[in-house]
Amino acid sequence: MPSQRTAATGKDGKKPPGQWAALTLRWLWASWGAMAMKLRTLILCLAAPAVLAAENNTQLTRSVTLRSCIERALADNLEIRFERINPSIAHWGIVQQSGVFDPALAAGISYSDASTPLSAGGESLSRNFNTSLGLTGLLPTGTGYGLTVNDSRSGGTGINDYLYTGALTLSLSQPLLKNFGLDANLAPIRVARKKRDIALQNFALLVMNKITEVSKAYYELVYAIEDHKAKLEDLNRAKQLLEENRKRVQVGVMSPLDVTQAEAGVAEREEAVIIAERAIKDNENALKRLITTDVRSLQGEVLVPVDYPLVEMVEADLVRSTRTALEQRPDFIAAKHELERRNILVQYTRNQLWPELDLQASYSMNGLTYTGFDTLTARQLGNDTPAWGVGIAIRFPLGNRQARANYNIARLDREQALLTLKQLEQDIVVQVDNAVGRLQTNLKRVEATRAASRLAEESLQAEQTKLRAGTSTSFLVLQAQSQLAAARSAEIRARADYSESLVELARVEGTTLQKNNIVLDDRF
Repeated sequence: MPSQRTAATGKDGKKPPGQWAALTLRWLWASWGAMAMKLRTLILCLAAPAVLAAENNTQLTRSVTLRSCIERALADNLEIRFERINPSIAHWGIVQQSGVFDPALAAGISYSDASTPLSAGGESLSRNFNTSLGLTGLLPTGTGYGLTVNDSRSGGTGINDYLYTGALTLSLSQPLLKNFGLDANLAPIRVARKKRDIALQNFALLVMNKITEVSKAYYELVYAIEDHKAKLEDLNRAKQLLEENRKRVQVGVMSPLDVTQAEAGVAEREEAVIIAERAIKDNENALKRLITTDVRSLQGEVLVPVDYPLVEMVEADLVRSTRTALEQRPDFIAAKHELERRNILVQYTRNQLWPELDLQASYSMNGLTYTGFDTLTARQLGNDTPAWGVGIAIRFPLGNRQARANYNIARLDREQALLTLKQLEQDIVVQVDNAVGRLQTNLKRVEATRAASRLAEESLQAEQTKLRAGTSTSFLVLQAQSQLAAARSAEIRARADYSESLVELARVEGTTLQKNNIVLDDRF
């Protein structure tokens, strides 16, 4: 009976050379895949201690808390150090304006010796010795005062004894229209005080903003680290799937295409890990820039956050937060101080529209003697020869354009300050509304993403079980892994956003300093 040939045999009953080549290639492919996987694992195990040792030798790890970062930022930040000087400058501005009321003490002494030729021949001699002492100043009511003592000793031709004369004079000048009263004369001091109050609020605002920036940067670094961990877990799952697929190909229950798909999934996730590592470095540099004046001093150090945010239910009350913001926001308080400063300037420039009408008075006690300065002083105090005077002086600039221009400029500036205050009030209302809304939204996101992560993990486990049973594919498992990775990244992002929304709500409320237990020293 002739032998029957099959498609798998040749004329001599043996397999064709091409089929033997294909089988050999498949066996080499499976063997090489398993061998490469084992070799890669062995190399990583042998190299890991050396790599870790090298990293430990070149990089230092610094554990940082949020509080330590804030304290270091407030102590070393150049912008804060610059702004800290402005309240001191404003304080000395008050001292400068108050110096207008400092009394001035003046004294003088002179001696002259002169000879004058006479028409009849000869010369006339005169010798004079003069002393003066005076105290002048200005009172907050606008009253100008002066107390002067003038003594002189005269001698010369025709005078047997020296002649001593002197006068003790008190003079007063009181404005009746322009520069009258406390409001007009204390206006520069009140303006300077408002400038200091504004400088203090601007400094507080800058400190609050820096605390907010540091807190957000800290939470962004936490997010980057957690996201990197999630992507590493996703990469390890993909590697595990790749190893399992290679084993299945070896035993002939899976096609090489599944291995290729798994390898593509590993490569994709390795790229995601690389990007996540770069994100950690970028966020770490951003935090370093905020907490030190010299970033180079922290180069080579790895910042490791200690305070991981906890999601806690925070009651958000829009009405209460808005009222708090309008009472405590430094920028709003500064805007109100600016409006008050403008009001003071309007009142002052309105007073300057009046003409100068001053009431002037003086009283003098005079004396004369030939016996000496001591006798002269006694006669002055005895008030034997008093002199007094009173009068009115008026000065009115024709046109008065400078005063009118100053008044209208101050009035328009006040109107602008009022509009700025109203605009800022509306901005604060919107900012608080948005901050409260984001806080509530992010809290819901945390709950939703947490559930999504749990369901994605359950879905992945189900797909892995089906794959082992042969009812699923590597593509579907990789898809489920990607969904789980995306869900966990979204959950981490939602937690970070919730923590940052708490920080932002404190900023828009103006309660950042209180919530961080920071008290600013206003003694400048």
